[in-house]
Amino acid sequence: MALVEQIDIKNFKSHTSFQSKILSKDVVVYGNNGIGKTNLLESLSFFSNSKGMRGNKLENFFQKKNEIQSKFLKVDCWLKQKDYSTNISYELINESNQVSKNFFIDSKKVSNQQVSSLVNFIWLSPHMDKIMYEGGSIKKNFIDKITSNLDLNFKKNLTDFKKLAEERVALLINNSDKKWISIVEEKMAAILYTIFIERRKKILSLNTISKNLLKSFKEFKIQIYNDLEDQLLQEKECIEKIAKVFFDNRSLDESIKRNTFGPSIDQINFFDCNKNLNSELCSTGEQKSILLSIVLAFARMYKQEGIEFILLFDEISSHIDEKNMGNFFQEVAKFNTQAWYTGTNKKIFQAIENKAFFIDLA
Repeated sequence: MALVEQIDIKNFKSHTSFQSKILSKDVVVYGNNGIGKTNLLESLSFFSNSKGMRGNKLENFFQKKNEIQSKFLKVDCWLKQKDYSTNISYELINESNQVSKNFFIDSKKVSNQQVSSLVNFIWLSPHMDKIMYEGGSIKKNFIDKITSNLDLNFKKNLTDFKKLAEERVALLINNSDKKWISIVEEKMAAILYTIFIERRKKILSLNTISKNLLKSFKEFKIQIYNDLEDQLLQEKECIEKIAKVFFDNRSLDESIKRNTFGPSIDQINFFDCNKNLNSELCSTGEQKSILLSIVLAFARMYKQEGIEFILLFDEISSHIDEKNMGNFFQEVAKFNTQAWYTGTNKKIFQAIENKAFFIDLA
């Protein structure tokens, strides 16, 4: 189990300076709106995703009060795992309107991926509600981001496909050797097939977890499909079919200077199983319940894979009503990991008040 046992923040958004020792695996940050509760959780989320839980541009993380604060920020965490502690940190430096980011483990410069190998942060925030009602691309990005933390090969495949797609378009525009273009397209086809298969494996696992292991929460089903669905079981034939699509699209892709066939062709929809209704047609309350269930299912999947994680729940009362809050805290306790919560009303955390560590930002 991974625990943040101390945090030190300098110049992160509204926090010019914040330090605290953390004395429990349940952490409640409370206070009035606009006081910096979400910013505190966002500073932690940056360790797993270098855009943070709200997907901000790097320059938006800085304090704006004076020149020094607008150019440098740092977040330090002391992470306890088993019987030892590790310092993980990051700093952002803003020079000439160019922001650089650096991650560290025990003061040694490392990659974001190396920090994530120690611990991941899984979060739920009101900012994510749009996943339920906006188009398929935002749902795909949501699934892909969390899947990438579960499976680094999946993340690598997405990156490799993007690079090869850019290379292919450049080759087409420059009227390069057709044999070389074919070689690139064959590589792209093999990678794209793997992306399709891995997405479906993860989604099947999520659906199974929702049906069998989250009985106190709204059951969801994630549906994924594309025009190649019936051919995905035949690996060799499907890869050849994908390569042919690339070949057939050469003229079009050259003219518009981009790749028109790739991971984006997958269509993803979320359903409320009780009503057999697409989440985009559900009420706001039902959408929030589905999203909470999906995040808990992802956490369960991380647990099954043996991946260390810490949970961040921003304004949790916006996703679950007070009468079901007890069930929610019981479910979170099963993960046996640290969980951070924010809220304006301390009363909603009565079920954990005897064991939680409270941070009052008033």
